[in-house]
Amino acid sequence: MAPDLIFNGKRCELVDCRPPAPPPAEDVIPQLPQSIDYLAKDFDSFLRGMLDMLPTRIPGWTTRTEADLGMALLELFAYMGDQLSYYQDRVANEGFLRTAAQYESVRRLLLLIDHPLSPGTAAKALVTVTTTAPRNVPRGFAVTTKGTDKQAAVIFETLEDRVVYPELNDVLLHANVAAGGTQAILEGELDLFLTPGIWMWLQSSSGGEWAQIVDPVTVNHVLHITTVNFRAPLTAAYDKASTHINGNGLITSHGESHEETSAGSGEAGQQIALDFAPLTYVEDDAGVAQTTLQVTVAGKIWQQVEDFIDSGPTDFHYTLVRDNQGYVTVQFGSGAQGRKPDSGAPIEIQYRNGIGTQGMVAPGALTQFQDPSLVIKSVVNPQASSGGVDPDDLHEAKLIGPRTLRRQNRAVTSQDYADTLLQGVPWGKTTVQPLHAKAQFLWTGSWNTVVVSVDFADRVSLAALPARREALEAALDQKRLAGYDVQVEDARYAPMNIELIVHVKPDYFVRQVRSQVEAAAGPLGFFAPAHFDFGQSVRISDLYAAVLEVEGVQYITAKRFKRLGDRYPDHSKDGVIDVGPLEIARCDNDPANPDHGVIYLQMCGGKEG
Repeated sequence: MAPDLIFNGKRCELVDCRPPAPPPAEDVIPQLPQSIDYLAKDFDSFLRGMLDMLPTRIPGWTTRTEADLGMALLELFAYMGDQLSYYQDRVANEGFLRTAAQYESVRRLLLLIDHPLSPGTAAKALVTVTTTAPRNVPRGFAVTTKGTDKQAAVIFETLEDRVVYPELNDVLLHANVAAGGTQAILEGELDLFLTPGIWMWLQSSSGGEWAQIVDPVTVNHVLHITTVNFRAPLTAAYDKASTHINGNGLITSHGESHEETSAGSGEAGQQIALDFAPLTYVEDDAGVAQTTLQVTVAGKIWQQVEDFIDSGPTDFHYTLVRDNQGYVTVQFGSGAQGRKPDSGAPIEIQYRNGIGTQGMVAPGALTQFQDPSLVIKSVVNPQASSGGVDPDDLHEAKLIGPRTLRRQNRAVTSQDYADTLLQGVPWGKTTVQPLHAKAQFLWTGSWNTVVVSVDFADRVSLAALPARREALEAALDQKRLAGYDVQVEDARYAPMNIELIVHVKPDYFVRQVRSQVEAAAGPLGFFAPAHFDFGQSVRISDLYAAVLEVEGVQYITAKRFKRLGDRYPDHSKDGVIDVGPLEIARCDNDPANPDHGVIYLQMCGGKEG
C-alpha cells in the first residue's frame, strides 16, 4: 500500500497529487517579439514608443487622458529615460576628443598622446623698496597696482623672505663700470647688507637694469668700498657721476594668497571646492610651472598626484580637478587607493589665484602696499613684469594636441627608425646627422632586428669611428619597440664606370673645360653625396644636363655608362642605371680609390693651352 500523502491538508492516495494544468485559454494573445527603436532619445520618443507597444500588451487599456494613473506612470518612465539617455550621451561624448566639452576630459585624452595642457604661468616683477629702518619683508607681502572703479587692482606678492636696509636705498658707484662688466665697486662698507642672491637695480641717465649678486662680496676697510660680482654681464655702461643703485630688490609674482579650512568627513573620495580661481602657477628654476597650492591635514603636508592608480591605502595623496571656468576641486583618496582624511581631522588649504597675461603690468605700476610698521616709504617696479602666460585654450588644444602624434617618441615603422637618425643625434659636444638613412626589419631566428643603413657626407666607415656607431645605436635604442634589436651599418655603395666624349667649342681651351667638366660630374657636382638617396637610379639625361651647364661644352656622347665591374652591363643605349633599394650611387673619380667609381673624359675640339 502506498504511503499516505498530504496535499493541501487532505489525504491523497495517489502518487502524484498535483492538480492538472489548466487548459490554454483561447483568448490569450501570443507574445510576439517587439521591435525596439534604439534611436529614441528624448521624452516624446520614449512616450510614443511605450504608447505604441500598449495594444500588444494590454489591448483593453485605451484611456489616454493625463489624469489617468497609467499615463502618469508612462510619462514618469519617459522622463527618466530622457535623463538617462542624456547622461549616456554626455559620458560617451567625453570619451572622444572631437566631442569632449569638459576640461578634465580633454586634458586626460591629450595626456594619452603625451600632450599635457599648460596651466599657464604667473607674471613676475622685480620691485625696489625704499625704507627708513631695517625691515623683514615676509614671503607673501602684497604689492598692487592702483585700482579704479572700472578695473580692479592687480596683486603681486613676494616669493621669499628678505630683510631690506636703509643703507641700500641709494648706493653710489666708486668707479665706472664698462658695458659687459661683471663687477662693480660701491661706496661704503656694505658687506653686512649685501649677500649672494639678492637683486640690485642700477639706474643711470641712459637707462637701467637688474643685476644679481654672486660670491664673493669683498670690503676694503681702508678705502671704505665694497666690491660685488654679478651673475651675468651688464648690458650698459655706468659712470659713477650719474648712477644710483638700489640694493633692496624683491622678486614678486602675480597672484593673491588665500587659505581655506575644512574637516575630514571620513568618507571615501572627499572633495573640497576652492572659492577662488584660477590657480596660480609659478615657474621654478628649471622653467617648469609649479602650483602654489599646499594641502595640510592634521599638520601633515599631503602630496599632489595625477591619479590614484599607484596610490596605496596609507599614501598621503590628493588630486586636483579643474572645471572649464578654472575653478579647482581638491579630491582625496578612497582609503584603498589613496588615504582618506580621518573624520574630524583639520584640513588647511593654502593657495594663490591669478595667472596669465592679466599680470603683465607697465613699469612703475606696482606702487600700492600696506606696511603696519610704517618704515617702508615706497615700492615700485622699475621694469614691466614678464613671463605671464595664459592657460591653454580648450578649443585650440583640441586642434593642436593631435599634431603631437606627428612627433611621436616611439619608432614603429621602418621609416620611423630612419627618421630618428635623420633628425640628428647628440655626439659629445656636436651633433651627428647622416645625409640618408634607410631601415629594414630582419628576422634573426629568435627576434626581430632593425638594421639601419646610414650615409654620411664624409663617407667615413663606421668601423673607423666606433663612437659614432654607438651614438647612433643609443639613439635608436631609446625609441625602439620592445622585443626589437637595433643595428647600424654603412650604406652599400654602387660605384659607377662612366666614359664621356666631350666636344668642346672651338674658342675654349680644352684643359680648362676638362677641369670644369670633372667638377660638374664628380663628387662636388652631379655625384655629390647629397644628390643620390637609397635606391635612386642614375639617368644619363641628368648627367648630360649637369655637364652641359659648363661653358664651352658643345655636346656630349656617352661611350660607357654602367656600374663598375665586369658583371654589370652597359646602359649607354637605355640611359638608366638601376641600383638596389639599400644601395647609393657613387662616383668619386678619385685616382687613389678607383673602386669608388671613375669617370673617363675624352675631349674633342677646342684649343690647346
